[in-house]
Amino acid sequence: MNTIALAVPVVVGLEVFAALGLAWLCWRLAERRNLIALRDISRAFIALGVAAVMMLFDPAQFSATDATLLDLVRSLAIWMYLGFMVLGAAELATNNLVTGKVRRDAVLSSVLAALLTSGISLLAARDAIAQDMIRNALRAGGTIVACMIIARVVTKAPAPPTMVLGASVVRVALAMVTICAMLRASIAMFYTVESVAIWVQWKPLLTLEFLAHCSLCVGLVIWLLDRDWAIADASKESAEHRAGSDALTGLPNRTIVLDRLDMAVAAARRGGSQVGVVYIDLDEFKQVNDQHGHLAGDAVLKAVGHRLQHLLRASDTVGRIGGDEFVAISPLLRHSADLDVVVAKVRDALKHVVVHEGIAIHVDGSVGAALFPRDGDTPTALRTLADTALYRDKEIRRSGKRDLPRQSIRMA
Repeated sequence: MNTIALAVPVVVGLEVFAALGLAWLCWRLAERRNLIALRDISRAFIALGVAAVMMLFDPAQFSATDATLLDLVRSLAIWMYLGFMVLGAAELATNNLVTGKVRRDAVLSSVLAALLTSGISLLAARDAIAQDMIRNALRAGGTIVACMIIARVVTKAPAPPTMVLGASVVRVALAMVTICAMLRASIAMFYTVESVAIWVQWKPLLTLEFLAHCSLCVGLVIWLLDRDWAIADASKESAEHRAGSDALTGLPNRTIVLDRLDMAVAAARRGGSQVGVVYIDLDEFKQVNDQHGHLAGDAVLKAVGHRLQHLLRASDTVGRIGGDEFVAISPLLRHSADLDVVVAKVRDALKHVVVHEGIAIHVDGSVGAALFPRDGDTPTALRTLADTALYRDKEIRRSGKRDLPRQSIRMA
Protein backbone atom coordinates (compact mmCIF):
# COMPACT_ATOMS: atom_id res chain seq x y z
CA MET A 1 0.00 0.00 0.00
CA ASN A 2 1.37 3.43 -0.91
CA THR A 3 1.89 5.84 1.97
CA ILE A 4 2.55 9.52 2.24
CA ALA A 5 6.30 8.84 2.06
CA LEU A 6 6.04 7.72 -1.57
CA ALA A 7 5.46 9.73 -4.71
CA VAL A 8 5.34 9.25 -8.46
CA PRO A 9 8.92 8.75 -9.74
CA VAL A 10 8.53 11.36 -12.46
CA VAL A 11 7.40 14.00 -9.96
CA VAL A 12 10.20 13.05 -7.59
CA GLY A 13 12.70 13.31 -10.44
CA LEU A 14 11.51 16.81 -11.24
CA GLU A 15 11.76 17.73 -7.58
CA VAL A 16 15.33 16.43 -7.40
CA PHE A 17 16.23 18.35 -10.55
CA ALA A 18 14.67 21.54 -9.17
CA ALA A 19 16.35 21.20 -5.77
CA LEU A 20 19.80 20.55 -7.20
CA GLY A 21 19.30 23.31 -9.78
CA LEU A 22 18.48 25.82 -7.04
CA ALA A 23 21.46 24.58 -5.04
CA TRP A 24 23.76 25.11 -8.02
CA LEU A 25 22.30 28.57 -8.68
CA CYS A 26 22.75 29.66 -5.06
CA TRP A 27 26.31 28.36 -4.96
CA ARG A 28 27.24 30.11 -8.20
CA LEU A 29 25.75 33.37 -6.98
CA ALA A 30 27.61 32.97 -3.71
CA GLU A 31 30.90 32.51 -5.56
CA ARG A 32 30.45 35.16 -8.24
CA ARG A 33 28.90 37.91 -6.13
CA ASN A 34 30.57 36.97 -2.83
CA LEU A 35 27.18 36.42 -1.17
CA ILE A 36 28.34 33.97 1.46
CA ALA A 37 24.89 33.59 3.04
CA LEU A 38 23.74 31.79 -0.12
CA ARG A 39 26.14 28.94 0.56
CA ASP A 40 24.05 27.70 3.49
CA ILE A 41 20.89 27.99 1.39
CA SER A 42 22.68 26.00 -1.33
CA ARG A 43 23.60 23.30 1.20
CA ALA A 44 19.97 23.26 2.33
CA PHE A 45 18.71 22.46 -1.17
CA ILE A 46 21.35 19.80 -1.69
CA ALA A 47 19.94 18.16 1.43
CA LEU A 48 16.39 18.61 0.09
CA GLY A 49 17.44 16.95 -3.17
CA VAL A 50 18.87 13.99 -1.24
CA ALA A 51 15.61 13.73 0.71
CA ALA A 52 13.67 13.68 -2.56
CA VAL A 53 15.94 10.94 -3.96
CA MET A 54 15.19 8.81 -0.89
CA MET A 55 11.50 8.93 -1.81
CA LEU A 56 12.24 6.80 -4.86
CA PHE A 57 13.02 3.82 -2.63
CA ASP A 58 10.13 1.76 -1.27
CA PRO A 59 11.06 0.57 2.27
CA ALA A 60 8.86 -2.49 1.73
CA GLN A 61 11.35 -3.81 -0.83
CA PHE A 62 14.24 -3.79 1.64
CA SER A 63 15.06 -5.67 4.79
CA ALA A 64 14.14 -4.10 8.11
CA THR A 65 17.73 -2.97 8.73
CA ASP A 66 18.14 -1.45 5.25
CA ALA A 67 14.74 0.24 5.46
CA THR A 68 15.73 1.78 8.79
CA LEU A 69 18.98 3.05 7.29
CA LEU A 70 17.12 4.54 4.31
CA ASP A 71 14.70 6.27 6.64
CA LEU A 72 17.59 7.56 8.75
CA VAL A 73 19.28 9.04 5.67
CA ARG A 74 16.06 10.72 4.57
CA SER A 75 15.38 12.06 8.06
CA LEU A 76 18.95 13.37 8.25
CA ALA A 77 18.57 15.09 4.85
CA ILE A 78 15.29 16.75 5.88
CA TRP A 79 16.63 17.97 9.22
CA MET A 80 19.84 19.19 7.58
CA TYR A 81 17.71 21.09 5.06
CA LEU A 82 15.77 22.80 7.85
CA GLY A 83 18.95 23.59 9.78
CA PHE A 84 20.76 25.13 6.82
CA MET A 85 17.69 27.13 5.79
CA VAL A 86 17.49 28.65 9.28
CA LEU A 87 21.21 29.48 9.15
CA GLY A 88 20.90 31.02 5.69
CA ALA A 89 17.87 33.10 6.65
CA ALA A 90 19.59 34.30 9.84
CA GLU A 91 22.71 35.30 7.89
CA LEU A 92 20.60 37.13 5.34
CA ALA A 93 18.46 38.95 7.90
CA THR A 94 21.34 40.03 10.15
CA ASN A 95 23.88 40.55 7.36
CA ASN A 96 26.38 38.62 9.49
CA LEU A 97 27.84 35.17 8.93
CA VAL A 98 27.29 32.63 11.68
CA THR A 99 30.37 31.31 13.39
CA GLY A 100 31.80 27.87 12.72
CA LYS A 101 30.66 26.75 16.16
CA VAL A 102 27.06 27.72 15.43
CA ARG A 103 27.17 25.87 12.13
CA ARG A 104 28.64 22.75 13.79
CA ASP A 105 25.97 22.90 16.50
CA ALA A 106 23.27 23.14 13.83
CA VAL A 107 24.64 20.08 12.02
CA LEU A 108 24.90 18.15 15.29
CA SER A 109 21.33 19.10 16.19
CA SER A 110 20.14 17.87 12.78
CA VAL A 111 21.88 14.52 13.31
CA LEU A 112 20.34 14.13 16.77
CA ALA A 113 16.88 15.06 15.43
CA ALA A 114 17.23 12.49 12.63
CA LEU A 115 18.25 9.78 15.12
CA LEU A 116 15.36 10.71 17.39
CA THR A 117 12.88 10.65 14.50
CA SER A 118 14.02 7.20 13.34
CA GLY A 119 14.18 5.89 16.91
CA ILE A 120 10.64 6.96 17.76
CA SER A 121 9.27 5.59 14.49
CA LEU A 122 10.73 2.17 15.38
CA LEU A 123 8.22 2.00 18.22
CA ALA A 124 5.59 1.27 15.57
CA ALA A 125 7.73 -1.13 13.53
CA ARG A 126 4.84 -3.57 13.06
CA ASP A 127 2.59 -0.99 11.38
CA ALA A 128 4.24 0.59 8.30
CA ILE A 129 1.58 3.27 7.94
CA ALA A 130 1.74 4.25 11.62
CA GLN A 131 5.52 4.30 11.42
CA ASP A 132 5.37 6.58 8.40
CA MET A 133 2.87 8.85 10.11
CA ILE A 134 5.11 9.22 13.17
CA ARG A 135 8.02 10.24 10.96
CA ASN A 136 5.91 12.79 9.10
CA ALA A 137 4.45 14.21 12.31
CA LEU A 138 7.94 14.79 13.73
CA ARG A 139 9.28 16.22 10.46
CA ALA A 140 6.23 18.44 10.06
CA GLY A 141 6.72 19.70 13.60
CA GLY A 142 10.34 20.48 12.84
CA THR A 143 9.32 22.31 9.67
CA ILE A 144 6.81 24.43 11.59
CA VAL A 145 9.42 25.34 14.21
CA ALA A 146 11.95 26.21 11.49
CA CYS A 147 9.38 28.40 9.73
CA MET A 148 8.64 30.20 12.99
CA ILE A 149 12.36 30.90 13.52
CA ILE A 150 12.82 32.11 9.94
CA ALA A 151 9.69 34.27 10.19
CA ARG A 152 11.02 35.83 13.39
CA VAL A 153 14.43 36.74 11.98
CA VAL A 154 12.92 37.93 8.70
CA THR A 155 10.39 40.14 10.49
CA LYS A 156 13.15 41.82 12.49
CA ALA A 157 15.31 42.37 9.44
CA PRO A 158 15.20 45.85 7.88
CA ALA A 159 13.49 45.85 4.48
CA PRO A 160 13.96 49.08 2.50
CA PRO A 161 11.61 49.77 -0.44
CA THR A 162 14.00 48.07 -2.88
CA MET A 163 13.64 44.78 -0.97
CA VAL A 164 9.83 44.55 -0.90
CA LEU A 165 9.59 41.79 -3.57
CA GLY A 166 12.00 39.38 -1.87
CA ALA A 167 10.45 39.95 1.57
CA SER A 168 6.94 39.41 0.19
CA VAL A 169 7.90 36.16 -1.55
CA VAL A 170 9.58 34.90 1.64
CA ARG A 171 6.51 35.67 3.77
CA VAL A 172 4.08 34.02 1.34
CA ALA A 173 6.35 30.97 0.99
CA LEU A 174 6.67 30.65 4.77
CA ALA A 175 2.89 30.73 5.10
CA MET A 176 2.51 28.03 2.42
CA VAL A 177 5.19 25.80 3.98
CA THR A 178 3.63 26.19 7.43
CA ILE A 179 0.13 25.36 6.18
CA CYS A 180 1.35 22.28 4.32
CA ALA A 181 3.34 21.13 7.36
CA MET A 182 0.29 21.59 9.60
CA LEU A 183 -1.79 19.54 7.17
CA ARG A 184 0.81 16.77 7.23
CA ALA A 185 0.93 16.87 11.01
CA SER A 186 -2.88 16.72 11.22
CA ILE A 187 -3.00 13.78 8.82
CA ALA A 188 -0.34 11.99 10.83
CA MET A 189 -2.17 12.47 14.13
CA PHE A 190 -5.55 11.32 12.76
CA TYR A 191 -4.44 8.65 10.32
CA THR A 192 -6.71 6.04 11.93
CA VAL A 193 -9.80 8.03 10.94
CA GLU A 194 -11.21 6.53 7.74
CA SER A 195 -11.88 9.88 6.07
CA VAL A 196 -8.29 10.92 6.67
CA ALA A 197 -7.02 7.87 4.79
CA ILE A 198 -8.14 9.57 1.58
CA TRP A 199 -5.92 12.54 2.38
CA VAL A 200 -2.98 10.21 2.94
CA GLN A 201 -3.16 9.32 -0.75
CA TRP A 202 -3.22 13.00 -1.78
CA LYS A 203 0.23 13.28 -3.42
CA PRO A 204 -0.18 16.92 -4.55
CA LEU A 205 0.21 17.93 -0.89
CA LEU A 206 3.88 16.95 -0.94
CA THR A 207 4.43 18.59 -4.31
CA LEU A 208 2.77 21.78 -3.09
CA GLU A 209 4.97 21.80 -0.01
CA PHE A 210 8.06 21.25 -2.16
CA LEU A 211 7.08 24.18 -4.39
CA ALA A 212 6.61 26.30 -1.28
CA HIS A 213 10.14 25.39 -0.15
CA CYS A 214 11.45 26.34 -3.60
CA SER A 215 9.57 29.65 -3.40
CA LEU A 216 11.15 30.26 -0.02
CA CYS A 217 14.58 29.75 -1.55
CA VAL A 218 13.78 32.06 -4.47
CA GLY A 219 12.47 34.71 -2.08
CA LEU A 220 15.63 34.56 0.03
CA VAL A 221 17.78 34.82 -3.10
CA ILE A 222 15.80 37.82 -4.36
CA TRP A 223 16.03 39.44 -0.94
CA LEU A 224 19.78 38.90 -0.76
CA LEU A 225 20.35 40.21 -4.29
CA ASP A 226 18.13 43.23 -3.60
CA ARG A 227 20.13 43.97 -0.47
CA ASP A 228 23.40 43.53 -2.36
CA TRP A 229 22.23 45.93 -5.07
CA ALA A 230 20.96 48.40 -2.46
CA ILE A 231 24.34 48.34 -0.69
CA ALA A 232 26.12 48.75 -4.03
CA ASP A 233 23.87 51.69 -4.97
CA ALA A 234 24.41 53.29 -1.57
CA SER A 235 28.16 52.83 -1.91
CA LYS A 236 28.06 54.32 -5.38
CA GLU A 237 26.03 57.30 -4.20
CA SER A 238 28.37 57.75 -1.26
CA ALA A 239 31.40 57.56 -3.53
CA GLU A 240 29.83 60.05 -5.93
CA HIS A 241 29.05 62.37 -3.04
CA ARG A 242 32.60 62.11 -1.72
CA ALA A 243 33.99 62.67 -5.21
CA GLY A 244 31.86 65.79 -5.67
CA SER A 245 32.11 67.19 -2.15
CA ASP A 246 34.75 68.90 -0.11
CA ALA A 247 35.87 66.47 2.59
CA LEU A 248 36.00 69.09 5.34
CA THR A 249 32.92 71.25 4.81
CA GLY A 250 30.74 68.88 2.79
CA LEU A 251 30.18 71.65 0.25
CA PRO A 252 30.43 70.99 -3.51
CA ASN A 253 34.05 70.98 -4.69
CA ARG A 254 35.57 72.79 -7.66
CA THR A 255 34.44 70.17 -10.19
CA ILE A 256 30.79 70.32 -9.14
CA VAL A 257 30.82 74.11 -8.83
CA LEU A 258 32.15 74.57 -12.36
CA ASP A 259 29.63 72.08 -13.70
CA ARG A 260 26.74 73.89 -12.02
CA LEU A 261 28.01 77.23 -13.30
CA ASP A 262 28.02 75.85 -16.85
CA MET A 263 24.45 74.59 -16.43
CA ALA A 264 23.28 77.85 -14.85
CA VAL A 265 24.72 79.95 -17.70
CA ALA A 266 23.21 77.64 -20.32
CA ALA A 267 19.79 77.84 -18.64
CA ALA A 268 20.04 81.63 -18.30
CA ARG A 269 20.95 81.97 -21.97
CA ARG A 270 17.85 79.97 -22.94
CA GLY A 271 15.49 81.62 -20.46
CA GLY A 272 16.78 85.17 -20.64
CA SER A 273 17.64 85.37 -16.93
CA GLN A 274 20.87 86.39 -15.19
CA VAL A 275 23.46 84.46 -13.17
CA GLY A 276 25.62 85.89 -10.41
CA VAL A 277 29.05 84.49 -9.51
CA VAL A 278 30.62 85.53 -6.21
CA TYR A 279 34.17 84.64 -5.22
CA ILE A 280 35.07 84.70 -1.50
CA ASP A 281 38.53 84.59 0.05
CA LEU A 282 39.17 84.69 3.81
CA ASP A 283 41.58 87.35 4.95
CA GLU A 284 44.76 86.36 6.80
CA PHE A 285 43.61 82.76 7.14
CA LYS A 286 47.21 81.52 7.36
CA GLN A 287 47.61 83.42 10.62
CA VAL A 288 44.64 81.52 12.06
CA ASN A 289 46.39 78.21 11.40
CA ASP A 290 49.74 79.50 12.67
CA GLN A 291 48.38 81.04 15.89
CA HIS A 292 45.57 78.65 16.82
CA GLY A 293 46.32 75.43 14.98
CA HIS A 294 44.79 73.62 12.03
CA LEU A 295 41.78 72.37 14.03
CA ALA A 296 40.83 75.99 14.65
CA GLY A 297 41.33 76.74 10.96
CA ASP A 298 39.07 73.81 10.06
CA ALA A 299 36.44 75.11 12.47
CA VAL A 300 36.55 78.51 10.78
CA LEU A 301 36.14 77.01 7.31
CA LYS A 302 33.18 74.91 8.40
CA ALA A 303 31.56 77.86 10.16
CA VAL A 304 31.92 80.11 7.11
CA GLY A 305 30.56 77.40 4.79
CA HIS A 306 27.59 76.84 7.07
CA ARG A 307 26.85 80.58 7.28
CA LEU A 308 27.01 81.01 3.52
CA GLN A 309 24.61 78.11 2.96
CA HIS A 310 22.26 79.42 5.63
CA LEU A 311 22.07 83.01 4.34
CA LEU A 312 21.77 82.31 0.60
CA ARG A 313 18.83 80.79 -1.26
CA ALA A 314 18.24 77.06 -1.52
CA SER A 315 18.63 77.38 -5.31
CA ASP A 316 22.08 78.93 -4.90
CA THR A 317 25.22 76.82 -4.94
CA VAL A 318 27.91 77.41 -2.31
CA GLY A 319 31.16 75.53 -2.85
CA ARG A 320 34.71 75.42 -1.55
CA ILE A 321 37.21 75.58 -4.40
CA GLY A 322 40.48 75.98 -2.51
CA GLY A 323 42.09 76.21 0.90
CA ASP A 324 40.25 79.33 2.11
CA GLU A 325 38.38 80.12 -1.10
CA PHE A 326 34.64 79.77 -1.57
CA VAL A 327 32.31 80.53 -4.46
CA ALA A 328 28.58 81.21 -4.62
CA ILE A 329 26.49 80.80 -7.77
CA SER A 330 23.11 82.52 -7.86
CA PRO A 331 21.02 81.52 -10.89
CA LEU A 332 17.71 82.98 -12.07
CA LEU A 333 18.43 86.58 -11.06
CA ARG A 334 15.97 89.04 -12.61
CA HIS A 335 17.82 92.30 -12.06
CA SER A 336 21.44 93.34 -11.67
CA ALA A 337 20.55 94.74 -8.26
CA ASP A 338 19.77 91.19 -7.11
CA LEU A 339 23.50 90.45 -7.28
CA ASP A 340 24.12 93.31 -4.85
CA VAL A 341 21.76 91.59 -2.41
CA VAL A 342 23.72 88.34 -2.76
CA VAL A 343 27.02 90.15 -2.16
CA ALA A 344 25.58 91.86 0.93
CA LYS A 345 24.53 88.48 2.34
CA VAL A 346 27.98 87.07 1.64
CA ARG A 347 29.64 89.97 3.43
CA ASP A 348 27.27 89.47 6.35
CA ALA A 349 28.27 85.82 6.52
CA LEU A 350 31.95 86.80 6.74
CA LYS A 351 31.91 89.52 9.39
CA HIS A 352 31.73 87.24 12.42
CA VAL A 353 33.83 85.86 15.24
CA VAL A 354 34.20 82.07 15.50
CA VAL A 355 34.65 80.79 19.05
CA HIS A 356 36.70 77.59 19.05
CA GLU A 357 37.54 75.93 22.39
CA GLY A 358 37.03 79.20 24.18
CA ILE A 359 39.19 81.20 21.77
CA ALA A 360 37.57 84.01 19.76
CA ILE A 361 38.80 83.97 16.16
CA HIS A 362 38.00 87.03 14.06
CA VAL A 363 36.82 86.12 10.56
CA ASP A 364 36.51 88.40 7.57
CA GLY A 365 37.11 88.12 3.86
CA SER A 366 37.22 89.72 0.46
CA VAL A 367 34.48 89.40 -2.15
CA GLY A 368 34.44 89.69 -5.93
CA ALA A 369 31.35 89.33 -8.12
CA ALA A 370 30.40 89.10 -11.79
CA LEU A 371 27.03 88.96 -13.52
CA PHE A 372 25.97 87.08 -16.64
CA PRO A 373 25.45 88.47 -19.25
CA ARG A 374 26.39 92.00 -18.14
CA ASP A 375 30.03 91.27 -17.26
CA GLY A 376 30.68 88.17 -19.32
CA ASP A 377 28.83 85.76 -21.56
CA THR A 378 30.76 82.58 -20.77
CA PRO A 379 31.48 80.74 -17.51
CA THR A 380 35.22 81.26 -17.99
CA ALA A 381 34.79 85.02 -18.44
CA LEU A 382 32.60 85.22 -15.34
CA ARG A 383 35.15 83.36 -13.22
CA THR A 384 37.98 85.57 -14.46
CA LEU A 385 36.10 88.80 -13.78
CA ALA A 386 34.90 87.63 -10.35
CA ASP A 387 38.46 86.63 -9.44
CA THR A 388 39.79 90.01 -10.60
CA ALA A 389 37.15 91.81 -8.56
CA LEU A 390 38.06 89.68 -5.56
CA TYR A 391 41.71 90.74 -5.60
CA ARG A 392 40.74 94.34 -6.17
CA ASP A 393 38.55 94.15 -3.07
CA LYS A 394 41.40 92.54 -1.15
CA GLU A 395 43.73 95.42 -2.07
CA ILE A 396 41.12 97.91 -0.89
CA ARG A 397 40.82 96.07 2.43
CA ARG A 398 44.57 96.02 2.90
CA SER A 399 44.68 99.75 2.39
CA GLY A 400 42.37 100.08 5.41
CA LYS A 401 39.47 101.76 3.57
CA ARG A 402 36.82 99.45 5.09
CA ASP A 403 36.35 98.28 8.66
CA LEU A 404 33.29 96.14 9.31
CA PRO A 405 31.79 95.35 12.74
CA ARG A 406 31.70 91.73 13.82
CA GLN A 407 29.23 89.44 15.54
CA SER A 408 29.89 86.14 17.28
CA ILE A 409 29.20 82.51 16.35
CA ARG A 410 29.92 79.74 18.84
CA MET A 411 31.04 76.38 17.54
CA ALA A 412 29.28 73.41 19.11
